[in-house]
Amino acid sequence: MKILLVTGKLAFKAVEEVAKKINADVLVLDYPVAALMTTEYIAESLKKFWDKVNSFDLIIIPGLSSGDAKTIEEKVGIRAYKGTEDIHDLPFALDLLKKGYELSTVYPADKFIQIERGKNLEDTLRSVEESGYYKFEVDNVKIPVVPPPFRIFLEVDATKPRRELEDEVLEKIDFIDVLVLGFPNGHNDLDDVRSKVASLRELIPVAIDSASPEELIEGVKAGAGFVFNLNEENIEKLEVIKKDASFVIAPYSTENRAEITLKLYERAKQKGFEKVVLDPVLSPPLYGVVESIIEFKKVREAIKDEPMLMGILNVTELIDADSVGVNALMTTIAGELGVGNLLIMDKGKTRGSALEVKKASQMVSIAMKEHKVPKDLGIDLLILKDKKRGKVDTSSTDLYSPEIVEGHIEPKDMDEGFVKIVKDNKYIYLNWYGKQKFTLIGADGLSIGRRLLEKTRVNAEHALYIGYELAKAEIALNLGKEYIQDKPLFKPYGYNSVSTERNRKNG
Repeated sequence: MKILLVTGKLAFKAVEEVAKKINADVLVLDYPVAALMTTEYIAESLKKFWDKVNSFDLIIIPGLSSGDAKTIEEKVGIRAYKGTEDIHDLPFALDLLKKGYELSTVYPADKFIQIERGKNLEDTLRSVEESGYYKFEVDNVKIPVVPPPFRIFLEVDATKPRRELEDEVLEKIDFIDVLVLGFPNGHNDLDDVRSKVASLRELIPVAIDSASPEELIEGVKAGAGFVFNLNEENIEKLEVIKKDASFVIAPYSTENRAEITLKLYERAKQKGFEKVVLDPVLSPPLYGVVESIIEFKKVREAIKDEPMLMGILNVTELIDADSVGVNALMTTIAGELGVGNLLIMDKGKTRGSALEVKKASQMVSIAMKEHKVPKDLGIDLLILKDKKRGKVDTSSTDLYSPEIVEGHIEPKDMDEGFVKIVKDNKYIYLNWYGKQKFTLIGADGLSIGRRLLEKTRVNAEHALYIGYELAKAEIALNLGKEYIQDKPLFKPYGYNSVSTERNRKNG
């Protein structure tokens, strides 16, 4: 099948690179930006190149071009489809075409790529679940001996009001398997334990974590299926519930954790604790994290047929770095060690960890199943960075009276009225203060801005400012960051923000 890729002048080099990979030809039309071409324009232009075009079986036009590609087939007589928004994704779209998929004449091919990749991921993850090596099941949660798959335990502050805990569960229920109700040292309210366990287990399987054996016992009686932790201090007292729950064995001592974990395991088995999960306890960064990882390895080598758990929150919470990369790395380490159960925290600077660890666990599971590194699998945790940066050749860009804009420019023409923009965890709130006062609420900054322009007259300079702030608020909303009007959303980051030899040379 002979394929012709149609593009504009500025994208020619990038399209030519892709064309070589898929054995296609390229036709460059006399138009600078490919995405701004219409199908009408492309059709009329192709007529002029009929001698070159008539030998092709298929024409692929830019994914972002406007109009229906059927127009091209009607006027030129050759099938035409829209390609991808990013030219580098085009080979995947053509693979779909060769497999019998019909691309669209109206929509970019990215939609079909996303659907196909999603199907492949779903099938693979389903296979991972079906082929998992499980030790036991608690409240319909199958506990793996080794990954893949993984199970995610979310620890929350159980002293929060029950309604807040329920809201948190509903927000994160798609990303976690077990909710761990953590009661602090000194908490001694058995009624509180009973009511919260009983209520929350209606939504999700529940574990209880407390230094008080009495609270652990009452939590299990109220329906908690997991106990954190069985240790040297409480093993005798917890015998009364040994048949009623599963127990995370974690040493109280900070020395020789692997040795103590193994001794505790033997004692627990002798006493009749049937369902156990081993946790030698992960240490914080710079306070023994590497040594504790070695302790995990010792336990796994000694006992190969029992589940293990790793509290990766001990690292994520105790390092001032964005949680997404830390969570991904700790999940891969757990995978290598054969630890299939992960304990996490999701609040403050670790907010989003439930989603992050869920994705990380899926990525690592697929990589382990397919014997690959966790890269190029169709699922990733690249949020602020891209794997590839397209080369922009500014020398080929038309520059008309170029002017470098430096420093901060104060507004010169602000109209009557002003806005106050804030956000919470769900919405952006725009208050307008002018002759009339009103509030607009939503999650889409562009739509809020458009509605504002419908309701009141704002001059161009003010509209530019409001649009800029709404964009910042939307980004903050999606990333779980704090937003303060008129303040930078991000700290300066990257090579352009620091003193480098290149920057010093450039003044």
